[in-house]
Formats: sequence, structure tokens, C-alpha cells
Amino acid sequence: MNRRLLSALICSSLIVVMVGCTKVGTTTSTASGNGRNPWTLAGHLRIAGVSEPDNMNTLLGEQQIEIDLSMFWGGYLFNWNDQNEFEPELATEVPTTKNGDISKDGLAITYHLRKGVHWQDGPLFNADDVIFTWHAVMNPRNNVQTRSGYDLIKAIDKKDDYTIVVHLKERYSPFIASFFSMSSTAYAMLPKHLLARYPDLNHVAFNSKPVGTGPFIVKEWKKGEIIRMVANPNYWRGAPKLQQVDYKIIPDETTILTQLRTHEADMEYNAPASQTPSYGSITGVNIYKTPFTQYRMIAMNMTNPILADVRVRQALTYAVDQQELINTVSHGVNIKGDSDQPPFLWAHADGLKQYSHDPQQSAALLDQAGWKLGSDKLRYKNGQKLSLEMSGATGSAETRNLEAIVQREWRDVGVEGVVKNYNTALFFANYGAGGILQTGKFDTGFYSWINGVDPDDATLFMCNQFPPKGQNNFHLCSHDLDAAERIALTEYDQDKRKAAYDRVQHILAEQQPLMIVWWVRRQDIVNSDLKNYKPAHAVTTFWNTWEWQL
Repeated sequence: MNRRLLSALICSSLIVVMVGCTKVGTTTSTASGNGRNPWTLAGHLRIAGVSEPDNMNTLLGEQQIEIDLSMFWGGYLFNWNDQNEFEPELATEVPTTKNGDISKDGLAITYHLRKGVHWQDGPLFNADDVIFTWHAVMNPRNNVQTRSGYDLIKAIDKKDDYTIVVHLKERYSPFIASFFSMSSTAYAMLPKHLLARYPDLNHVAFNSKPVGTGPFIVKEWKKGEIIRMVANPNYWRGAPKLQQVDYKIIPDETTILTQLRTHEADMEYNAPASQTPSYGSITGVNIYKTPFTQYRMIAMNMTNPILADVRVRQALTYAVDQQELINTVSHGVNIKGDSDQPPFLWAHADGLKQYSHDPQQSAALLDQAGWKLGSDKLRYKNGQKLSLEMSGATGSAETRNLEAIVQREWRDVGVEGVVKNYNTALFFANYGAGGILQTGKFDTGFYSWINGVDPDDATLFMCNQFPPKGQNNFHLCSHDLDAAERIALTEYDQDKRKAAYDRVQHILAEQQPLMIVWWVRRQDIVNSDLKNYKPAHAVTTFWNTWEWQL
């Protein structure tokens, strides 16, 4: 999953105090007999995955895998746990207005840093490392993914080695979630003593063999084969319970399934739903199904005159049977959704306009919009056929299967869908590189969005976020929505933020710039001997790697 396709979601009070959240998830077991599995290697976990990092430095990486792996070697101010709460890591307390660490005007935020944390090569972590990492994000020579949030910092005052005060240029309520924490583009802390001498970090050796504050040390990265990590004996919480973790790079889902069956791999996380019928026959594993802040969508490019008509966008949504997609393509794993905020966390709105599968309503809306059925059972208007390209990334069975069903359902109401997919790099590339989504060279886009831990979705929907300035690939512009987003971005009170996000969701439900296909339940296939694996519901499931035991 390309991390450029990220948004945000949080469970908070004031700015980010954790209330009103509910743990959700299921686990099933296919282990047979009692006792340990005979193939288990004590203390040695083997994870298999199709993705390989661009590099290990989260500032520069473009994929989700960098964040996942950083939870072994790196450190953040806060992690996000399985109870939908911030877990203090390199900071000891979450700043709030209640505890006084967020000033009354919302422009000064105090962080208390953890003492006694050593970098894996020996020196102590302190405030200088936080300030240096901020400067690294803002260094124009570094090819970072985004500076959003970090560019609102006016200055960082160092009160002492373990206390900093961040001064903002303006109020920004998602700041706690975005500042070296579990944002949509999470940045792990960097060691000043190793990296300050470089004019930029784009090609330093650190990117292949990072030094962090985490429970595991990166020992080896054989490109295209394996990333090997070993226990950090000086980890601040104490030595982790695992001695070694191997991430095996296997760019074929079928091969990974085979290795799970032969027990050459202990874990596949975020396993493809397309293989769900096969997982139940694997012996000696637990299957975790974790609702996750990630949704599948069909994006509609409103620069296309056909899709500029809200009646057409609504008609396309009514034509799609969401439950059929969930049952057929995800084998019933994923869950229904009706907005860009997950149904299991606080920002989701009630009473949203619903689009049940209703081909008759779809046809009526298309008739109203002037698209009439021709003798070939397709719709025409002023001699133009109602034909739309359906675009996604090649190589994904899930995308192909979705496109095939939606193409049929749209054809049933007289809409021609023409599949035109692109390789992943081109489809998700940035504006300057000619990315299909960013440059608007699509009609409807089939892809996913992975959230962070704050409901902030401004980059997706505000009028000033058309590419290349943001991720508003839909080219939606609503001044009412913008007004609500501005409230949500500047208010630290959760009730006021919720009211603003409710308004945003109601506007989106009416305007339909995107169709929610489903919310993901991540499937992890895990050796049943692995203890203390407690997957989180946002950003990364790997929040507590120091506790894992095999």
C-alpha cells in the first residue's frame, strides 16, 4: 500500500485524550492438539510479506512496510495500541489542555521526554534528537513524503534535555497525532549524533541499516530476500522476549501461502482476502481479523463533465451492490461503511444518506440527468455514450475482481465501464512524476486509503487541496465543507470537532465524490505459539513488538 494514500483518524478528548473507543477484533484458531507446534523456532519469528521497503528511513519511504518495520527498530513519541489509545513511548504523557501541556491559545505544546532511553549504538536519546528530526523533515533537500503539520511549527524551545515546547504558527488540532506519532505518514525519531553531519539524508547508509531506540537492531538487509533483526539488550523497557525477527521478502502471495502451510513462515500480516478460503486448512495458526482504519473506494473525477453531475455520481453508487462486493471479493471478511470515517471510532456520523443497491433509483437519476437508454441498452445524451474508464493498479486480484462486478452492475443500468489499469508506480506516483490519480487522468479510480489516528481528512476534500497541493483527486469543492474542515482543524474540543466532521460526512454522502466499497478487516495468519500479539486498529498493527513471545 502506497503511503501517499493515507488520511487520519483519532480517538480523543480535548485534543487526543482517549475516551469513547471500543476494542474490536476477532481471533480464530486452527491449531490442533496441545502443546507447542513442532516447527516453532523458540525466540525466532519469521514474517513473510510481498512488500520490500524503498528504504528503512520512514522520512523517505513511500510504502506502508517502512512504518511496520520501524515498530521493531525505531521509536515514536507515542504508539497507538489495541485499545485505541496512545501508548507513551519516547514521550511520557500525551499533551492536553486539561493537563496544561497545550496552552490556552492552542499555540504552545509541551512534551516531556523519557529519560534513560539509549540509541542502539549507546548515546542517550534527548531533546536535541527531536529538534534535529524536525529540522530533517523541514530540510528542503530531503525527499520527505510530506511536511504537513511540521510546517506549522514556528520554533521548538529546549527547556532542558527532556522538556521541549513546540510553538505553532496557528491552532492545529491534529498536531499531537501528526508530530512524530501515529499519523498517516509516521516519522520515527532520528539520531542527531549520527546524521547531523550530512547535508541531506537521501542516500546515507542509515537508510539501509537504521539505528533507533526500538527493541530490535537491524543486522542485515539482503535486497529482495530478507531483513534480519535481533534483540536489543539495552532496550529501555528491558530486552524483548524474541531473540530474532526475520522479515522474508516474497513477492508472490501464493508462495507465502505455501510457506505458511509448510511452516517455513510463522506469520503473514494483512493477508489477502482473496485467499481466505485457504487459511482455515493451515494447521497450527491463529487467524486474527482486525477492523482497521483503511477503506476501499471508487473515486470519481469530477473534472469529467459526466461525473460533474451529482445525479450521475449518486446513480453509480445506487447501481453497486456493496454487500455482493464484500461477500464475493473479500469472502465476507470486510465490513460495510458509509463514510470516510470508520464505523467503529468516534468521528463517524449517524444518520447519513444511505445508498442501498437500487438499480431502479439509479436508472431514474440517470434519466433525470438526460442519459437515455439506446437500442443497445447503453445510455446516450446528445449523441454521447455514457462510458467511463475504470482504473486501478495492475497485479491486484482484488482490484480486478471488483472491477468485473462493478462493470456488470453499471452495465445493468446502461453505463459502459471500460477497464484501464496502470502499474502501481505510475498509478500512485506524485503529480510531478505524472501519476494517474494526481494528474487526473482517470474517470473512476479503484484504490484504498489508509488512515492515521486523527479524523483529519482535509487533504482529501478541501478546495485548496487539488493536486499537486494535496490529495483531492476528486476535485470536489464545497465551501460549506471547507468551513467545517476549518473548525475541525482548529478546535481542540472533541465534541466541537465531532460536530464539524459530522457536517463533512453529510456533505460527502450527498455529493458522492467517492463510493465506499468497504472498510477493511485485516487478516493476520500467525503461528499459534506467538504470544502477546495484540493488533492495533490504525496505522500499524505492530505496536507492542517488545512483548511478542515465541
